[in-house]
This record gives sequence, structure tokens and C-alpha cells, in this order.
Amino acid sequence: MPEGDIGKVLMVTGSFPPLPCGVGDSAHALAVTLSKHGVDLEILADSGADALEAGKAPFPVHAVIDNWSLWHIKKLVGEVEKISPSILHIHYPSKAYGHGLALPFLPMVLRARRRHMKILVTLHEFRLAHPARKLASFILIEPADAVTMPCLLELNELKRRHVSIEEKIIRAIPIGPVGPDPKNFGPEERAKLRNRFRAEWGVDDDEVVLIHFGTPTFSKGLEVLFKALRLLKLEGLTPLLVVVGDHNPEKNDFHKLLSAQTGGLGIKDRVKWLGRVSTEDFPGVISASDIGVFPFVDGFSFRRSSLIGILVWDLPIITTEPMGQLDDLYGQEKIRFCPRNDPKALATSLISLVANPKALAAAKTAPNTLKELFNWDSIAENYIDIYRKLMS
Repeated sequence: MPEGDIGKVLMVTGSFPPLPCGVGDSAHALAVTLSKHGVDLEILADSGADALEAGKAPFPVHAVIDNWSLWHIKKLVGEVEKISPSILHIHYPSKAYGHGLALPFLPMVLRARRRHMKILVTLHEFRLAHPARKLASFILIEPADAVTMPCLLELNELKRRHVSIEEKIIRAIPIGPVGPDPKNFGPEERAKLRNRFRAEWGVDDDEVVLIHFGTPTFSKGLEVLFKALRLLKLEGLTPLLVVVGDHNPEKNDFHKLLSAQTGGLGIKDRVKWLGRVSTEDFPGVISASDIGVFPFVDGFSFRRSSLIGILVWDLPIITTEPMGQLDDLYGQEKIRFCPRNDPKALATSLISLVANPKALAAAKTAPNTLKELFNWDSIAENYIDIYRKLMS
């Protein structure tokens, strides 16, 4: 791809590795793939990203923004103007922004200063965002030239609430998985990893291991999952649940509540908190697991990078019913749905696999028709197409 077709792209993401944030992880994976496709790209991120992981990136990482409040917008604008990109690609929201308004007002200020760079906003969530976050999203996207969202459910809701968005380039582009590529791990290597990690966890060959991936928040539905595990225990079934994601009960009151809940329900010994797993260990953790469980309070959505990160490894998944139609789900066999916020329904879905080795084996080997939707190369090509349209 001739570099002149696009010019320089500046991606503003706030969070960026090693900062814990699904949006930051996805932005990093997208940036790496875009760079491989020849895009001249730089990153503007929070100062907390200025670490070894960021330094290894195949593009400049400007981890210089230490405050995202509106009172500090001058520095943010100055950094963008200093880099002077042809295209400004903003990811919103991300954990590093907090409640700061500098980022939502950035495009408006740039337009007021007659900076003629093209602006693309990737809005990662909207439907269930707080009203104040929705208002910030409106402020952010109004001066933008293009808007992408991770799924049609989110995009259609935005179109319903913001009619003038139809005048922009708009597209639903999925989020890809983060972490190592499953294609690099064959059956023999995965079997060795499975045996090694299960031995470390003290899990027998015939025991079922459930995995929940993602930083614990209320919307993830872990409280519902713990109640379902209690119901399984009453039925004599005791699968092990491993929870992958930042877990800090000493500093996070919600995490403290979750930890206490496992004790109160009598399942503390069946929940293993792994915390943030290293890139090297992630394939082993996945290989040692049997079923992904995601009882999202707001239902399944393709915006959930944590679920996608498990799905691409061919694990069967149990999650909650989506709040709306998702045509891509018709005919697929890897994902099973149950009602939202219903421990009994979740327990019933789990029992259908946990108590039936043949059904579990069939679910593991069922065709995975969804995973090709989340190929980073095709995702990057979609963004490159938008970049070209913007520059033309």
C-alpha cells in the first residue's frame, strides 16, 4: 500500500499496554496489524503506558498525557498538533480517560483551530452507557468525519439517537482477540499445556474447568455465576472456575464483595482467581479450560473482547441472550444462550455440559463458524478502507 494514500495516522487511545483496559488492548492489537499492513501510525496515550511493553511497539508511542480533564486539554491539543497527522483516529471510552472531558472536546477544539485533519472515532460502547457518557459521545462524534462501532447493535442504537450520524462514514467493525494467535499452537502443544496447567491447579483429567475472562465488573455477571455454581454444588457437581483478569479486593470494594460472596456460598475452594495472566501463560490457561462462561447482565454482544478472546480458541461458550437480533449468530454451534440475571437458568445450561462428558466433547469439536469474523487482518483492512475514503 503506497504510504501517500493515507499519510500519517495518529491513534489516541488513552489506555495502552501495560495499562489494564480491554479498549487499550484492542487498540494495541489493531495498531500492530495496521503497522504490518504498511500504515504510518503513531500512538498518543496516557503516561501510565510509558513502560517496556509500549517501548516494544513497532511505532512511536507518545505516553505523555497525565491528566484527561477538560482543564488540561491544552496539552492534549498541543501534542496532536505537534504530531500533525493526516488522520486522527480516536478510541473512546477507555479506562485512562476516567470521567475527563478533554478527549470528548478534542475534535471540537481542533476544528475551531482550523486543523483540517480527518477525524475517525471508534466508539466502543453506547447502548448502556451512563447518560453523561452518552452526552460526551455526542460531543465527540459531532465534528468527526467517520464513526465505527464494534457491532450493529451498538451502531443501530447510536443511529436511532443521533440522526445526523448518517451524514458521516459509518461502519460496524468487530473487535479482534487479544493475546497469542491460536493458529500458532497445534493439538499436541495444547495437550501438553493442558496437562501442565491442570497439574499446577490440582485438577484431575475428568474434572471440568470453567473460565471467565475479563476484569470483574458488575456488568460481567460474576455474582450470577457464583450463585449458579452453588446450585451445581447442591447437585453434586463441582467444576473449577478460573477467573482471568485484574482482581484487587484490597483496593476495589466490588472485588472484595465478590471474594466474600464465594465464601458465603460455600464455593470458595472452587473459584481460582488468576489475576492478569501473562502473554506466555495465556495459551496454557485456555488449553486447560473446557467452557467459557460469560453471564453478562446486559446480554451477549460482539463488543465484548473478553468473550471473543475465548471464542477464537474454539472453546464452547455459555453466555446470556443478546438484547436484540444478531443475524451472525444464526446456525452457529459454539455459543449457548440463557436468560440474563437468572442463576437457575445458567446452572441448567452449565449442567447440560458439566454433567455430560459426551455433550461436552461434542461442543468442543463443533464447527466454529464465528471466529473468522474476528480476524485482525480483515479488521485492519476495513479500517484502511475507511482511511482511504477519508483522504479521498
